[in-house]
Amino acid sequence: MAPYDSLAYANIPPFPAGLADLGSRLGARVLDLIFWYVAYMATGGIWLSMWIDAGGGSTAQSLLVAWLLVSGTLYFPLCIWKFGQTLGKRICHVCIVHRESGQAIGFWRAVGREVFWLVASFIPVLGLLNMLWCCWDRPYRQCLHDKVADTVAVAR
Repeated sequence: MAPYDSLAYANIPPFPAGLADLGSRLGARVLDLIFWYVAYMATGGIWLSMWIDAGGGSTAQSLLVAWLLVSGTLYFPLCIWKFGQTLGKRICHVCIVHRESGQAIGFWRAVGREVFWLVASFIPVLGLLNMLWCCWDRPYRQCLHDKVADTVAVAR
């Protein structure tokens, strides 16, 4: 009989109460990426893309990449810092809080969390590990970007 099969562990929940489930977290991230992409294209992405097609060259490409980085780096951290959730997280009832205190996180912690997520997305193995880490992480279901910023996703 394995030690974890004993009756002493029978009544311990696998996760602390109040954590957001994996489906809500995934749904929130997908919605956030859709909302960000629509806003990105509406606020300049489409015109910069047309400028590139019209022969705008490297200046247009540089502006497109800069706008991509600025808009993505600002939308996610600003919303999480000010409201604890982005629009997608609000729809899916997920809120990001500091792991130890349960309070809202600061701006720079939110920036670090989202920049790590962005950088990890471009590194194939790290991006996959980042997304899947919460499937086996105990007891807080943290992805790697949550571990970097010491945050947890709670249900609200």
